[in-house]
Amino acid sequence: MKPAVLNSAMAALCLVANPAAGRAQAEGHDLPEPLRRPEGAELVFLAVTLNGAPQEGDYLIARQGGNFFFRSSDLARWRIRFSPAAAITIDRESFIPLAALPGATVQFDAARQHIALTVPADRFDAQSISGSAARVRPTDSAFAAFLNYDLSFQYDRKLQTAAFLELGVSDDWGLLTSTMAVGQQAGAGNLTRLDSYFLRDFPDSLTRLVVGDAVTDARDWSRQIRFGGIRLGTDFSLQPNLVTFPTPAFTGRTAIPSNVELLVNNAQRFQTDVTQGPFSIDQVPLVNGAGDVTLVIRDALGVERRVTSSYYVSSRLLSRGLSAWSLEGGAERRDYGIRNFSYRNPFAAGSYRRGITDWLSLEGRTELSGDVQMVGAGANIVWPAIGEFGVAGAVSRGGDGKGTLYRVFFSRITPGWNIAVSYQHASRDFDQLGIYRDEERITRQLQASGGVALGRWGNLGVVYTDLEYADRNRTRLASASYSVGIGDRGYVSLFALRSDIEGFGVDTTFGVGLTIPFGSRGSGYVRADNRNALAEIRQTPPTQGGWGYRLTAGVGENDRQQAELLWRGDPGEVSVEAGRVEGNAGVRMLASGGLLFTGGRPYATRRVEDAVGVVDVPDLADVRIYQENRPITRTDAKGRAIIPDLRAYEQNRIAIDPGDIPIDARMPNDTLLVVPRYRGAVRAHFAIEKDHPATIVLQAADGTPVEVGTTVQLDTGETAFTGYGGEIFVREVKPGMAIEFDTGQGPCRVVLGALPAGEILPRIGPLRCGVAARTP
Repeated sequence: MKPAVLNSAMAALCLVANPAAGRAQAEGHDLPEPLRRPEGAELVFLAVTLNGAPQEGDYLIARQGGNFFFRSSDLARWRIRFSPAAAITIDRESFIPLAALPGATVQFDAARQHIALTVPADRFDAQSISGSAARVRPTDSAFAAFLNYDLSFQYDRKLQTAAFLELGVSDDWGLLTSTMAVGQQAGAGNLTRLDSYFLRDFPDSLTRLVVGDAVTDARDWSRQIRFGGIRLGTDFSLQPNLVTFPTPAFTGRTAIPSNVELLVNNAQRFQTDVTQGPFSIDQVPLVNGAGDVTLVIRDALGVERRVTSSYYVSSRLLSRGLSAWSLEGGAERRDYGIRNFSYRNPFAAGSYRRGITDWLSLEGRTELSGDVQMVGAGANIVWPAIGEFGVAGAVSRGGDGKGTLYRVFFSRITPGWNIAVSYQHASRDFDQLGIYRDEERITRQLQASGGVALGRWGNLGVVYTDLEYADRNRTRLASASYSVGIGDRGYVSLFALRSDIEGFGVDTTFGVGLTIPFGSRGSGYVRADNRNALAEIRQTPPTQGGWGYRLTAGVGENDRQQAELLWRGDPGEVSVEAGRVEGNAGVRMLASGGLLFTGGRPYATRRVEDAVGVVDVPDLADVRIYQENRPITRTDAKGRAIIPDLRAYEQNRIAIDPGDIPIDARMPNDTLLVVPRYRGAVRAHFAIEKDHPATIVLQAADGTPVEVGTTVQLDTGETAFTGYGGEIFVREVKPGMAIEFDTGQGPCRVVLGALPAGEILPRIGPLRCGVAARTP
């Protein structure tokens, strides 16, 4: 046996006997001395191509005749799997022989000092790629105080006024807000408080705290009520990009770097680049229900492979291990919108959901008060071949005794058709929060819906609801609709509705509608049924502001004619309506907007809804502002603008038009990404650096132009070179600036005096210099 082979064999035996040593080598730690360099091996730096893809830089590789050895750290960087037991030591570094990488081959080009390494795709570690967007942290908020208003003035034989007001204060600590309605009836004014609460979000833990007026959590089989107190629980809206339900992972393998694209029902939903080897893509935002996913792999050579698979997902489920909870305590609110403070029946309640597997999620809820105690649980299940199922049950004890409830649900959604059926039954004595009278207590509920997509022939849908109450009243509603597009000119819809309500008899309505869009903001609509005919034409105002209108005329049981003119601007929206309904004429004016105080200044703006952005382009007026590539507004005289409708907890792209920036200004970035909190204000500050450039003409002491190419040194540290006629261009000039250069007559120095006023790009000079020794 040759000595080199014997040494390699002994090294391998030592690693097998001591796995810890192999791990140390793989991690790049110092290696024990007994592992020695193979006899005759030389270390060289080579350029490397891996499966045809050039790797940046040169790599240290050991060569022994036709045998090659690669550093463990480089193989790990390239995600190539290897056995630590195969490692040997060369100059105290861990190397892996090529023979220890099954299926790998090399081609060595000595002239180019290049090695081409080819490794089978299954020798690489798998990449794990998430199809959902990464979590984002909110941008620091700015203090903001706002007043939203909706005002209504209506004249119909007498003047009636009403207003909805919302007052709020927000910052990084949270949101404090209160809403109220103001009305005038028979000359007597009244004010009704609606909701008042403090809200604080914790995005990192997906938790929201509400103190004050709130609503309880609710499942499909429980009720949601208004109450005053405290609610603390999970809120997935704090990370809108988070995929909360189980989605399948899509796997593939490629030998060279490639581009991977996911098509969901033939629509692109995700795209990324992958390196060589196996990969897995999970957390892909899929369409609810059943569908097909096509995995498209395109390598650098243009070769394309497609793999199609089916899936079924349901947003009713939670991903395995993911949980959501809610704790509520306080008192039920009665007579909302009528009385300012009407709270009764103190209670405590809580709910919990958890994803058990990729096909099963469990949930439960408990309500405890002096009037009622209720506990219930449910399960949601996905069987991909059939659909999704839900079951739930609850028991209660109230003033009327003990009661029970159960509910079953089935649904299947596909691109071509869908169906959903649910049935719920409650005993006469079943009780829960928010039920006070028999006419509010549903004892039996059947709901069914279905739809079929007919391709270019349109869509057909039906819905049926049957409700029975504890007071023996029963309501049955059935509807059917059909719609089909007329090319790109509009669409036609047919509809029918039948209602059977206890005490009101049977009522049937059927008709046809036609919608025709024109332009990007306008549309026309005509509808006729067995009781009425209606025609309407409208045009909405532009997003950035402008005019819109609406004209409506109807005949039949609903005889009315109406005209509306709408204006939208940065301070808000105003509309004026004139109409006649069943012979009675009247006019109405509506105004909507907000007053905002932030950044030390007040603003009149549109309503502050989800979040608000304060755009700052210092001292530059009339600069166009874009939100998600749409023109929104312009800066005012001080370079400020307000965007009142940012999306909370999402990245909002705000940009300015570089063409509106003066030529003497520099802008490091014309686009910013901001992530505001809920109802919070966030500042988007565009740093503008103004230059004071000038062209300076230099002359030697005898008045001749300085020679072309002469080096000029400015006292700012900047270096320039003269052009024809002794001209230099200086990006930033200022009075007192010293300019030094050499001529054939010796060194010269010039000091700038006062600069020309009012010129953006002045021409200064010619400036004549003297010999430095004679310069004062």
